[in-house]
Amino acid sequence: MPKFPHLPLRDTFKGRFKFPQTPRKPNPRTQANRENKPAHAAFLEGSSAAVKEMHYEDLDRRKQIGFPELSYDTIPVFLQVDPVGFDIESLKGFGIEVIAEEDDGFIIGASIDGFKSLRDKIKSFESEQGALNTAMLWDIVLGDKWRVGHILSDELQNKWGEISDHDCIIVNISIACYLKCPEFSGRKLDESDGRYEKRRAKWEEKESQYYIKLDELASSRQDEIERFLVDGHGAEILSGYISEEDSFGFKVQLSGIALKDFVLNYPYVFEVVEDLVIDSLPVVEMKNHSLEVDLLPPDKDAPKICIIDSGIAEGHHLLRPAILSARSRSFIPGLNTTDVADEVPNGGHGTRVAGSIVFGREVPTDGKYKAPCQILNARVLNKNNALVPELFPPELMEDVCLHYADAQVFNLSINNSVPCRTARMSQWAASLDRISNESEHIFVVSAGNIRSENTHVANPGIKNHLLAGKKYPTFLLEPSCRIADPAQSLFSITVGSVCVDEFEDEDHKSFGSKHHVSSFSRSGVGLWDSIKPELVEYGGDWVAEKKGPNLIFKSATCPQTVISKGPGVARDAVGTSFAAPKVSHILAKLIAQFPDQVSLFHKALLLQSARLPEHVGNLPTLDEVRHYGYGIPDVDRAVENSVKRITFTSSGKISSGEANLYTVTIPEELRRQGEDYEILIEVSLCYTANNRRTRRRIKSYLSSWLSWQSALLGQTFDVFKQQVLKNLTSKSEIDDPDIIDSPKSIPWVIGDRSNSGTVKGLNRQSSANQKDWALVRSYHLSSEISFAIVGHKGWEKDPEESVPYAFIVSFEVLNAEIPIYHLMSKINVQVESESEVSLSSGV
Repeated sequence: MPKFPHLPLRDTFKGRFKFPQTPRKPNPRTQANRENKPAHAAFLEGSSAAVKEMHYEDLDRRKQIGFPELSYDTIPVFLQVDPVGFDIESLKGFGIEVIAEEDDGFIIGASIDGFKSLRDKIKSFESEQGALNTAMLWDIVLGDKWRVGHILSDELQNKWGEISDHDCIIVNISIACYLKCPEFSGRKLDESDGRYEKRRAKWEEKESQYYIKLDELASSRQDEIERFLVDGHGAEILSGYISEEDSFGFKVQLSGIALKDFVLNYPYVFEVVEDLVIDSLPVVEMKNHSLEVDLLPPDKDAPKICIIDSGIAEGHHLLRPAILSARSRSFIPGLNTTDVADEVPNGGHGTRVAGSIVFGREVPTDGKYKAPCQILNARVLNKNNALVPELFPPELMEDVCLHYADAQVFNLSINNSVPCRTARMSQWAASLDRISNESEHIFVVSAGNIRSENTHVANPGIKNHLLAGKKYPTFLLEPSCRIADPAQSLFSITVGSVCVDEFEDEDHKSFGSKHHVSSFSRSGVGLWDSIKPELVEYGGDWVAEKKGPNLIFKSATCPQTVISKGPGVARDAVGTSFAAPKVSHILAKLIAQFPDQVSLFHKALLLQSARLPEHVGNLPTLDEVRHYGYGIPDVDRAVENSVKRITFTSSGKISSGEANLYTVTIPEELRRQGEDYEILIEVSLCYTANNRRTRRRIKSYLSSWLSWQSALLGQTFDVFKQQVLKNLTSKSEIDDPDIIDSPKSIPWVIGDRSNSGTVKGLNRQSSANQKDWALVRSYHLSSEISFAIVGHKGWEKDPEESVPYAFIVSFEVLNAEIPIYHLMSKINVQVESESEVSLSSGV
């Protein structure tokens, strides 16, 4: 039992809100279209006719050369709509299926009725009968050149002109498969139970039919793809079809001419990416050391951590007692499922990862050490530390997680060798998000490595950056050094690397000092400005020649890892691969300490324990957040508190349009005007929700999303509650003048808007793993500080669908010996909720 345990956060209010419909000022371009209807109608009519004519000509040409048939009525189209005012779901009324959302209002779509519905909308718009949405349909792009730029990955775009008809290529393809789900309005005010249940049952029947139709549509498109690619072009589909909410993906081997035909003509494709290449840094064999430590087996109910990697040297005396060998499995096609050994040369890879999970940052030199977790060995990489072409990562993730359904944590020290795309969530990363939400698994993912040398112009190595005049650590902020797939997964914990130590002699010098970002560690931010990586751990660093371009390893700058060949450990390898498992090690201890808590609670505690390195401090720059995220985690800080620190925790569920409010009472001893202590307030929120791939931005990617806000300094709970109402309900309900006369805001580092925090350009609401912190003078504190967690509607059609979350708040005295734990624990006890009402009917 911890001496200073975490305390439950006092739940003081729950309520459902009606969000206001805020009128928007029309975009000038939209307004101009409304004021000049004949011209805009003629423009749309002419553009759609030209696109249709080109489509017919292409299909006639394809028919003449014997290519697979496509429908004349299904016309690929690239639109631009008003990016703020236009609801892209309304394109259904134009007879257009949304294939994918792009930036700046651009939409990849497909007319499913030969533009008939679009022409009807145009005529209605022109004749003054309505259809003003047509004014927000800005453009219909002519030609098909847009398809290459918006559907292909950067790597394929660069190669597109060089692909010959007879080239054999392996690609991953994503197909839109979307139907608009019927929407449920939620419970109405003063509605009887019987009437509500009847409406609910009717909607559930419609929802059930929707999913049947969606399955039928997916099956139909999969049959169509096989006729097109397999029967028509002789392609070989290498994987199953992996479905997301609005799409499915697969891996295929095909000819250059088949690829070109599919990309330019198949109407429902929205992404084609080259088959990934797993990245790994080299190992320089150094002297290994045998240790006399005696590893004791973990408890029978210890957490289970699955290592998805190159296998493990299971007989190693530093690992054997922790591994559930009877359950080990190889997922590599062509190998026996029992071929689970780590065959990667020079000490292995999965073995090193396993050692870091079992021991953390350092292996004891002697004595007895009890393993904190049970290890499950899922071998997916071959002896070259590579993923074979037959494996499709999203499908592989499903297979591994299904086989090891009882694992709480999956360590994935595997990344693509190129930076992730920013167009949309990759299918690999989206699969991690979906599995995290459905099964409560925690994925710990490495951020990815920059190679020591790489001449590829879009993905240069460290030496290439230096030769181009770019210095460490500035080059880590280049787009080519962005985190690598699947590190952008919103719900996963992404881990970057910091230096173990520094090294310098007459001829060589390491890039960074201890705790500084590693020269190979890929940086954030993630998709849609989410904070990635969230955490950093000790992964080592390269050492550079002072008078030359070469990079080498020195044992002083390498983390200690257990090696597959030999009796012990070595310091001869670096990488984010060995930083990530140190975070998994901490999670194992958190799960063991709090076995009855949900996975989101463990993730939130992990984030809450993180601190930025000392050279950064508590007030980082944007660049430093991109390097370090929330900082380096600490297991002791995650598990318990101290005399000077207290933590309050809560877990729950919330629906869109709801808010849960919490209050922490601040004792008078901390608030006296004559005193001047610096108080660090830290807040972490983690949640998951359903996800879909064809949309962009977190608010469109997730079915629902959560945010939190805090009361102002000096603001009472009642006034804060009214302030929340001000943001969520009509103006008539917030006439209290005290709301306006309020003290200053808590100086949060990240903030809830891109310009509100100390760090400009970031917004904590863009992340699903949120942390923020602030430094406050003790005499600025009021008698209570309140927090609100608010549920927001994404694409979810059922407003009663709940989103799970964990919410944690800590207070710590930084510059004085004040017993804050004892002072605050005495007056903060959980009581019954003060109220639970529907706020739309008043307060």
